[in-house]
Amino acid sequence: MKKGLSIFVFISLFLMAFSTGFFAGIYTSNTLFASIELKDLTEKEKIEDFEYMYNILKDNYAHFYEVKKMYGYDWLAHKEEFIEEIKNTRNNIEFYNKLNEILGKLHDGHLYVASPSYFNYILKLIEDETMRDSIEFKPFIKIFKDSKKNYEKWSELLGSVNSSYNSSFFVQMRRGQKNIKTEILEEDKIAYLRVNSFLIDKDQNSKNYQEEKKEIYNFLKSIKDYPYLIIDISGNVGGSSEYWLDAIVAPLIGERGLEYLKLKYLENKDKNTYFSLSRKGKYTKKIFERYVIFYDENKFRESPIYDKLSEEMKKDFTICEFKENLSKQKENYIEKFFKSNEYINFKGKIFLIIDRGTFSAATEFAKFCKETGFATLIGRSTSGDGSLTSYMRLPNSGLIVRFEAGTILNRDGGSFFIEGVKPDIELDVPDTNAGYPEVRAEILKQKTVELIKSLGKEKSNF
Repeated sequence: MKKGLSIFVFISLFLMAFSTGFFAGIYTSNTLFASIELKDLTEKEKIEDFEYMYNILKDNYAHFYEVKKMYGYDWLAHKEEFIEEIKNTRNNIEFYNKLNEILGKLHDGHLYVASPSYFNYILKLIEDETMRDSIEFKPFIKIFKDSKKNYEKWSELLGSVNSSYNSSFFVQMRRGQKNIKTEILEEDKIAYLRVNSFLIDKDQNSKNYQEEKKEIYNFLKSIKDYPYLIIDISGNVGGSSEYWLDAIVAPLIGERGLEYLKLKYLENKDKNTYFSLSRKGKYTKKIFERYVIFYDENKFRESPIYDKLSEEMKKDFTICEFKENLSKQKENYIEKFFKSNEYINFKGKIFLIIDRGTFSAATEFAKFCKETGFATLIGRSTSGDGSLTSYMRLPNSGLIVRFEAGTILNRDGGSFFIEGVKPDIELDVPDTNAGYPEVRAEILKQKTVELIKSLGKEKSNF
């Protein structure tokens, strides 16, 4: 394994840069993938779609073992039960909902059938020439284009029973909520910034994001001499890592901070904190073989993580690494945020509030802080996820299913999907949704302030 941060933090940051937390697949040579307009699906067609999805997931989805460990639930063992449920759906809408219900049994926020609004959001990004060659989109361009007419029909159908299906993905996810909250908690001492979502309205030329970025910058500039800054991402389910890199991290630490990160982590081979493991399915290798090196059996056996794996995982997984040219490309991509932002020169100490509601790109922010020392993590462990985002296109309905083909383990063999990012300082706040997120966020904020006031003079994170 090479340069731990460059592969499992810096590269994963880019892979999350356009990940709204929810995506789908390939095998475009199969004649089943001819673009067809949506019609009333027969029972046979519904079962074919389900079995296609089931078989792809069986050999390529990364988290069956973790779900079994967390919930004692063997999803694969319920195939016949699921087929009966599919048979009992009376129309296309019930079929769509039933697929999501079946996938929901795996408790994975990155596994679902793409909604029309989400599909249109991703399609808009794919049509952007500056983004279509990225690893996030290039392997999946054809299946999204093949499903365009299908999703026009799905949008019409689902919108007939719930008009919200046809609103923009950005509007749906934001729910009319103000995204940025700033406060001075103690004059000249403690400042507070809360960001509810890292979703960027890229389908609208990022107009809303640019306004939020300016608001954040002006606030950070006004408190640049404060000794303490609290950044609250509790309940933030993600969006794009570009958001926090560009609007928060880069202005606070600038090029000086980037050089610090390089010296401390990119050139330090001993900082290898995580191992990325991929399923061995043909579908996954077909998609990612241009971008990823999959260890052969002998090299896998020699890795330091091998003896910590269960026999099931030894059989079904192998280690994967991003190819060197991709690593350099993504490092350059991340560097541009540090070089294009006006530097605030903040010298105080940063606390990042996290909890189980912190997910996806927000969890990547927490991971970044943990790996780099950018901020001290406080609160509860985040939710975890995996790697190697993949998509599949169901042959009859044209529906797109998003899933992860990779999982992430720490040096001890612990699963990132299960454990998430652990705080440096754990707060005694129950993992509950009662009053969530406003009341819970207020409790976390007040406990963080109490902790800060109990501290002596602390040096900055950088």
